[in-house]
Order: sequence, then C-alpha cells, then structure tokens
Amino acid sequence: MKVKSSALFLNIILLFALILSACGAAAPTEAPAATTDAPAAATEAPVAATEAPVVVDAPAGTIPFPAEIAGGRPVEISVVGIPTEANPTGLADWNAAVARFQAKYPNVTVTGNDYVYAPDTFPALVAGDQVPTVFQGYLTDRDLMVGQGLAADLTSFYKATKLDEVYNSNLLSLVSADGKIYGMPIEAYVMGLAYNIQMLKDAGYDVPPTTWEELGPMAQKLTNRDAGIAGFSFIRGEAHQAGWHGTVIAYNFGLDDAAIVTKGADGKYAAGFDNAQTLAALNYIKDLQWKYDALPRELLEWPTNGEVLATGNAAMVLMAGGQLEWIKQTYPDVDMNQFGFAPLPAGPDGKMVSLGGGDVAFINAKATADEIEAGFYYRLFVQFDEGEVIAKYEAVKTNPTAVIGEPSYPIYVGLFQDKITELTKQYANLPVDNYALFNGAEIGLQNEPQIAGQDYYAALGNVVSLIVTDQNTDPAAALTEAAQVFQTNVLDQLK
Repeated sequence: MKVKSSALFLNIILLFALILSACGAAAPTEAPAATTDAPAAATEAPVAATEAPVVVDAPAGTIPFPAEIAGGRPVEISVVGIPTEANPTGLADWNAAVARFQAKYPNVTVTGNDYVYAPDTFPALVAGDQVPTVFQGYLTDRDLMVGQGLAADLTSFYKATKLDEVYNSNLLSLVSADGKIYGMPIEAYVMGLAYNIQMLKDAGYDVPPTTWEELGPMAQKLTNRDAGIAGFSFIRGEAHQAGWHGTVIAYNFGLDDAAIVTKGADGKYAAGFDNAQTLAALNYIKDLQWKYDALPRELLEWPTNGEVLATGNAAMVLMAGGQLEWIKQTYPDVDMNQFGFAPLPAGPDGKMVSLGGGDVAFINAKATADEIEAGFYYRLFVQFDEGEVIAKYEAVKTNPTAVIGEPSYPIYVGLFQDKITELTKQYANLPVDNYALFNGAEIGLQNEPQIAGQDYYAALGNVVSLIVTDQNTDPAAALTEAAQVFQTNVLDQLK
C-alpha cells in the first residue's frame, strides 16, 4: 500500500518525539532523590517574557519555526543532557543535533552541560548562579521553580507555535500557573506491576494479581528463599524513594493526592495524610513483610528494585514502565521477552489507580530575552524539527542505547498521540505485546504530591522503612508522629 509522503513525514516526526530520550539524552529521572532545603531565591528579577518571533508556515501536523532567532544577534546558551564520553554514540548524536541546530540558526551557540537534575544538588547550582539556560526538573517542581523565580514564562512561544494544542492538557497543567506556561514536558511515566511471565506460570498463574488482596498470597507462593527469589518487591530503602512507592500503594487504598497537604483559607498548609487510607496501606505493607514474608531481605532502592527483576530475584516488582528501558540498557544480555507489565492491582473500591510523574524542561528566567528565545527553540528543535526527526531516526540504527516501546503515559493528544501508539508497536525493540494488560486498562491517574512533595516522601518513607524492619512498630502511631513532625518542620515554615 502506498503512503503519501506528507503522512510518512508526520509518522517519522511522531516516532521521534517518542524516542528522543533514547537518542543521547540523559536517562529518565523516575526515582525521587534526597532533598535539602529549597534553593535560595534568585538574586535578580526574572526577565519578562518577550514576544515570540514570527514563525513561518508549516505543514499540517508539524510545528512551525521562526526564520530567525533573536533577531540574528549572537547568542550563546547552555543546555543540559549532553551524554558523557562513556556513551560515545549518544555523545556523537547529541553533538550532531547541535550542529544541525546551529546550521539552521548560525547566530546561536549551544554549549552542552552534563548536569543531571537532583533535588539535593540543584540548590548548589542556584546558589552559585550556575543554572544552565535550558535545564530539567520533575513535573512536581513547577511551584518550586516558579516561586523561586527560576523558570521563564514561555506562554508567548507556546501560542506562536500552537504547542499548547499538542501536549496532553493534564501534563500541561503541571507546568502552568496563573494562566502562564513555564515548562516543556519531556517524558512522563506511570507506575505499574512488572512481572516474570515464566515464574508466574510455574506457580500456576496465567496473569498477575488483579487486586491487592490477591497479591499477598500470590507473592507468598512465588517466594522461594532457598533460590533467593522474593514474590514481590518495591522500594523500602532510601526515605524519599520508599515514601514515593508507599504513596503509590496508598493511592490504591484510597489516598487522594489533594489530601496529602491542604491549604486553608488563611493560606496556611496542613498535613492531611494521617488518615484511614494511608494507614490501610501501611498495614498492608506490614502484612507483606511479616505475614506473607514475600519481600526481598534487603531494603532496596530504585536501581536495585529494578535489578531484582532483571536478575530473576523477584517475580513481581512495582515500578514505572520506563524502568524496563533502564533494564534493557543496563543489562543488555537479559531477555526482555520474559517480562510482562500490567496495571497495579485494584484497591478495595475496585478501582485501578496509578501515580504519574515525569521530567520537564525549563528555561532559566535569569537568562536574557535572546537566550530564553534561543533556549525554547532549541528544545523544540530536538523534539519536533523535520530534519532533526529524520536524523534521529537514522541514528537509532547505530545507537545501542536506543529503546522504543516501554509502557508510558501519553504526553500528546489527538493525531499526535494516535500515531505514537501505532508507531511504537511498529518500531519497538521491547515486546509491547507483553504490556497489553497495562496498555488496554482504564487506569485512574493521580499526581505526585505538589506541596513539599519531596519532604512528604521522606516523612512517609521513614515510616515504611520502620514498619518493615521492626515487627513491633505500630503503623498508626508511627504515621501520626511522622505527620506531626512534617507539619512542624516543613509546613509551618512555608510562607
């Protein structure tokens, strides 16, 4: 069957919007990291958003670009995401993309920065005035970046390119405030249940559990201590990460993300997560550890939680779909066909719920107007430009780190997302048929906590770790104490 060239071009564009991060970009930052105090406020007033340059006409289904950036004036920008020399193919691809952008806009100079965002290291960049022109953060960081005057207002650029009509509105809302748009979503993840297909079959199960009530006994049966196999694994180690996974489970027991921290009419914040739903989840976690004895002996963190699936030391693992990409990249000899991915089991109310998050690109508000403009269009270029998309398609053939097909949250809408779904299966190097249970499910999505999220994760994570290490811990008392300390040490300090 013949395909019109315009349709083929659109297909390629959509494919590479999906695989951007696999072609030399930094690895997805799925796991929350340890955090310190919020960065100090910017010492200079943010540059006011400028009017976006006039863009040229573009074919339907593509993103328009300006004929000229910054009025042709010389401008230099720094951009995070450059691979290290340990990834020579990715580094070469990244440099080639920069060369193509600079050929298109010769007045712009792009300098790569290999900083990988983490809440505990980012304040040092702010304090030292070292934040790159184009930098990354979590989708939960909007209030932090905007409140500290770090994120530039990109609304005029969105309107000029109609980019606001392309993104999933749920994601766009996470980078918007007071009618303004401050970031560009890069990728999004959704939590689910990864599992070893053969292990389940050997134990007499054709499919993973569909309820949390089923998961406990099933995980117990799948556990084989003599072989070093745990029936189920989730993160219980580092406090922020343990709180992250504890929250995922709590969402399935009815915790509402909006109830974690509430804001009163007086503008003050109150901890609300000491409730029946969170307690039910903590009691369930205690049962997994002490009643069913189905969890790994070690208190795992993000990498080791994925490792136990990859190495056959866990039958079922709570993780984001994107970590299957990490497994393929980190363990290239592992047969990915042995793993399936399903939605998280339904909670007591019969609903399947997942936590979602992801990464977003921000433009430094302290940059000049020309730098902000150049930073926006560079970010747009590497994701949507016609020639760039085609070049990335060709580069995938020789890039051993490229991964296509992991279960993920749709970042686009309409025709863009429909085509991505179609092309993902067509070009995937992961077994997407193994993820049919997840991809075909109706999953309720809840956001990560938006107010003091990392501090909340640490508070809950300490409770999770305590419960699984000390059988005598009273989950109700530990939860109440954690909420009180969080209120005093964190929320009462917020202005």
